[in-house]
Amino acid sequence: MFDILIRELAARFGIGDKSSELLRIVLAYMTHKETGGLTGFLERFKAAGLGPIVQSWLGNTVSPKPLNNTQVEAVLGGSGGLLDLLSHHINAPRDNLAGAVAYLIPGLVAKLTPGGSIPSGLPATVTGFIGDAQPLLARPVAASAAGGGGGGLAKWLPWLIGAVVLLLGLSYCSQKGDAPPADGPAQTAPASGASDAASAPAAAGAPDAASDAASGATTPADAPAAAASAAALPASDGAVVLASMPEGAAVVAGEAHGVPLLQVFFDSGKVDVATEFAARSSALVAYLKANADAKAVVSGFNDPTGDPAKNAELSKQRAQAVQAALVAQGIAQDRTVLEKPVDPTGTGISNAAARRVDVVVRP
Repeated sequence: MFDILIRELAARFGIGDKSSELLRIVLAYMTHKETGGLTGFLERFKAAGLGPIVQSWLGNTVSPKPLNNTQVEAVLGGSGGLLDLLSHHINAPRDNLAGAVAYLIPGLVAKLTPGGSIPSGLPATVTGFIGDAQPLLARPVAASAAGGGGGGLAKWLPWLIGAVVLLLGLSYCSQKGDAPPADGPAQTAPASGASDAASAPAAAGAPDAASDAASGATTPADAPAAAASAAALPASDGAVVLASMPEGAAVVAGEAHGVPLLQVFFDSGKVDVATEFAARSSALVAYLKANADAKAVVSGFNDPTGDPAKNAELSKQRAQAVQAALVAQGIAQDRTVLEKPVDPTGTGISNAAARRVDVVVRP
């Protein structure tokens, strides 16, 4: 039943003789009773805004809609998630593992839902193939890294990373003061902004106000543009100042007044969240989970070139993508707020820096 899939995994994703083990772990994870079985697994994708894609998988062995690596990372890339589990057991690049999971899930769901409905039990061929993979899911992914004495590098790694980021910010401030870094190549390339607009989805021509109403975004009159861009605050306001800005899709974590924040950057004309989101957002997600009254305010920006209406729609879609990524990390959707900035184009030091979504915490 799975021989073809195993051969495809080995050939496409460079996993070799670990393909069978990977498939067993994925199937065990998808159908694990303690996490709600197949129904609970699919609900995680629905919570991330992928309901129509999930619906296309049910019983559809001919043309189920595909997943991409970004979507897999958003839903299954969190700490202790499926990708962490696979990385622990299979020596392969994370992108290869994410690609393999994206390839497998639509077809596996189709096979496990004959007639388009989720069965109450699994076929004997599936349970027989999974075998003893279920106990693997109960093993702490970080157990070997932490060591037997409860210490180890993994325990201190988040603190080390935070210290490095802070030192970089302080070093940059001492050298540059409040002066912004030199503009990236995208600043001097008008084609970047044109691409940003030209690559937007066909529906992007909708008026700005109508788009925001449809998404539930709000534009409070008393919210200055800087409120949604705390990561760009000068050092005197308590934010970590970054020494450089990425030129493409990336996630940068920072801190203002002791509170985590994020800047999520995008490729021109794209709405795909960088695959590093799950790892880089861990501090902000942990803060939100520890502070039940706090909300994540999500604001989308775009570069100033191209068609304003299309760029406004693109900004909104990027904010929605980041919102979905936060939901996939376990943050309830009602604790996220889509908020349109007063000036969605005037806050970037370069075109590349303007193509972003800011996430700040509101008490």
